[in-house]
Amino acid sequence: MKKILPLLFCMVVLVLSSCQEQPSSNKISKIPTRTPLKLSKTVKVIRSVPIRISGNTPFDIAVNIAKKGWLNHSKIVYLVNSSAVEDTLATVPLAFKDNAPILLVQANKIPKVTEDEIKKLRPSLVTLIGDEGSISGDVGRTLTSLGIKVNRLSGSDQFEVAAKIADYLKGSDTAIVTNGYNIADALSIAPYAARKGIPILFTAPNKLSPETERIVKLKKRTIVIGGLESVSPEVYDQLSGKKKRISGKNEFETGINIIEKFNMNLTHIFIASNLTPSDALTGSVLAAKQQAALLLSAPNLLPPEAKEVLRKGRTGSFTILGDQMTIGENVVNNLFPIINTHSIEAYSDQISYFPGQTIKFKVHAPNTSFSIDMIRYGKEETTLKSISNIPGQPQNFFSDAYEVGANWDTTYKFKIPDNWQSGLYAARLADKTHEFFVTFILKNKNPERNDVAVLSSTDTWQAYNDWGGKSLYSNRIINGRSIFQNVVSFERPNPKANPNGNVGHLANGERHILYWLEMKGFHYDLMADRDLNDNPELLNPYKVLIISTHSEYWTPQMYLNLQNYLHRGGTLLYLAGNGIYWRANLEDGKIEVNKNSGYKSLLKLKWKGGRFGATGHPESSVLGVRYQSSGFSIPAPYRVINPNHWIFANTGLKRGDLIGVKGLNAVDKSNGGASGWETDQMDRNSPKNTILLAKGTNTFGKGAQMTYYDTPEGGGVFSTGSITFGGSLAIDPRLSIMVQNVIQRFNK
Repeated sequence: MKKILPLLFCMVVLVLSSCQEQPSSNKISKIPTRTPLKLSKTVKVIRSVPIRISGNTPFDIAVNIAKKGWLNHSKIVYLVNSSAVEDTLATVPLAFKDNAPILLVQANKIPKVTEDEIKKLRPSLVTLIGDEGSISGDVGRTLTSLGIKVNRLSGSDQFEVAAKIADYLKGSDTAIVTNGYNIADALSIAPYAARKGIPILFTAPNKLSPETERIVKLKKRTIVIGGLESVSPEVYDQLSGKKKRISGKNEFETGINIIEKFNMNLTHIFIASNLTPSDALTGSVLAAKQQAALLLSAPNLLPPEAKEVLRKGRTGSFTILGDQMTIGENVVNNLFPIINTHSIEAYSDQISYFPGQTIKFKVHAPNTSFSIDMIRYGKEETTLKSISNIPGQPQNFFSDAYEVGANWDTTYKFKIPDNWQSGLYAARLADKTHEFFVTFILKNKNPERNDVAVLSSTDTWQAYNDWGGKSLYSNRIINGRSIFQNVVSFERPNPKANPNGNVGHLANGERHILYWLEMKGFHYDLMADRDLNDNPELLNPYKVLIISTHSEYWTPQMYLNLQNYLHRGGTLLYLAGNGIYWRANLEDGKIEVNKNSGYKSLLKLKWKGGRFGATGHPESSVLGVRYQSSGFSIPAPYRVINPNHWIFANTGLKRGDLIGVKGLNAVDKSNGGASGWETDQMDRNSPKNTILLAKGTNTFGKGAQMTYYDTPEGGGVFSTGSITFGGSLAIDPRLSIMVQNVIQRFNK
């Protein structure tokens, strides 16, 4: 008998209590769940703690399902070989018709747990499914010795068995046909077929079996489950009567399409693993009895297709089929969505676009109507397009949305005009009470040779984003060690990337450099980190590249592409600090950074995580400087070290003069200053010809070192080593001349 910890359980309309109970490996148990955010007043669903029906083996689970649905008696019991999952699927409608559980056996033996349950159920008839190759005569004789009448529905293969079962289901004018060798697509149809008394038949992918054809000819309608590879068009065409196909890109999507096609009741849902079909099928009879839908999940991750259904918040109770290895706690903890009580917020389907492409906005609109202003940020803040009275809806999310994405519906699509200029943009979404900014990059399809490329630090924007509960700076202490969150999603709102907020940092900080470029008449093309990662040829058209403000998170592919750009004679202006610091991976809308130096997990290629400087690719070998964790620096000016260098031409500066005294990044009540926030310095990996031009005068934390070196290929690398440099560049005429000197020297 399992030990049950004290449990405080309540069924609530507005708040789901968290419950603690020690699970049993072979018993029915209630699953502890997290406490979600407060529900909105419009939610009527009463949530209850999920029930888990588990066991050490499929035999145990089938028995525990029977205990849940049939207590201590059933007139009929169906026995199926645990390996014959096709036979089990075909049996579900018949078992429901006879109000009988499905129990599992081995080919030559009844497991003791199954035999004990049969004795408790005291059936007058046990029906064996399959021929003696599937369930031997010894099993039947064992049952006969217990005084139980035994029947057999036999067939030489799954096609014949399913047809024999169909002969007993005469009340429906519909048949279901699915692949007889891979039934994953059809698992979710089982409870529906059971309630409607529809037989489930099988076919080979490219050949319709005679047994299946015989049954189908007797029906008016046929439902085909599975895509073209599962049931070919040739087989589909051979089916008589009215017919329709339900499919999806995988079994999860197919299952969702089944649920939506037949408008299944979602008040109660059974959850089963796609890898353990026997659990799903023995549980399907019980699901049908309880008028519940069956939803498939991966063992440790609730698929986005399932979340698409559950995100609506219409489900109040769940039954989990299988133990914690089959359906893990991460799945259980995400069954109930967090009811979104936030004000209006949104995200876009990409971080960067070309003119002519369409932006898909995913909007949580609690006031159900909103407007959008499309704004470009440069020398001026310009509203280029306004759209009003856009219908919207509230959108919920799950507790792991920070990692796997919010998975929201597309609310509005906007086609970017072909004549819009590359740069930093944001969509300002506003309703009656609040506003929210979705920031994105517009690229240039046809760059000119004298354009300046500017790399926006979009990976860093996402690293600081803690929407949904975590950012890449979130950590927990394990055995005295800080373990950082290592994966976050781009597919979620990012309030930290608001171009009007977080003064001097992220998107707001990058505006200073873009403003300066346009004031000085430089034509530039803006691009995102992801663009540099994905396109090794991205920088080929440009003579000059600017890395902007706080470009901390880079992939090894970005690093390689930058090196190749410099080797082709390109010039780099690193107007930033703490750049190329953490090694990242980008995949499927996520960024992964293993700050604990572990190996990456998202991509097939293997490379070690951690800092670039600790993995044989120091940033200083490219930039000339690197961030050395020397402490946060309150902004201060640089002091000139080498005024005779050509970069100082026409500035009138002398050794010891201060530059960048003030700036727009007023950190900690400072007056700004070009050297500040996080700052970089030279080290032993800096190229030997690196020249120290100026040094920050910061009194707390090391000052930034402004450096320059010529590349062997005829380009150069100018580094300022400071996050706050852009804020001073925008207002300091001597810094302005210096940066102009670099661009004009190499961008002829």
